[in-house]
Amino acid sequence: MKTSPKLVCPSCRGSRLALGNPGPRTFVPQQKLMLVGFPVYYVACLDCGHVGFCLSEVHRSKLEGKLQSG
Repeated sequence: MKTSPKLVCPSCRGSRLALGNPGPRTFVPQQKLMLVGFPVYYVACLDCGHVGFCLSEVHRSKLEGKLQSG
């Protein structure tokens, strides 16, 4: 998975993140009617232990394009 160079922990701003596999859910923006959403990946911070979710850089870019086109 290609990640953004800007990817940092939202809790401690650390950059030592462990990326996990896609979760069972997808992200679908409220502003767009979409049948298929974007896969969400697990992220764990090795500095503070925060666990969260993120989109891959490819899907983030596609989402941005969809939101700007409409």
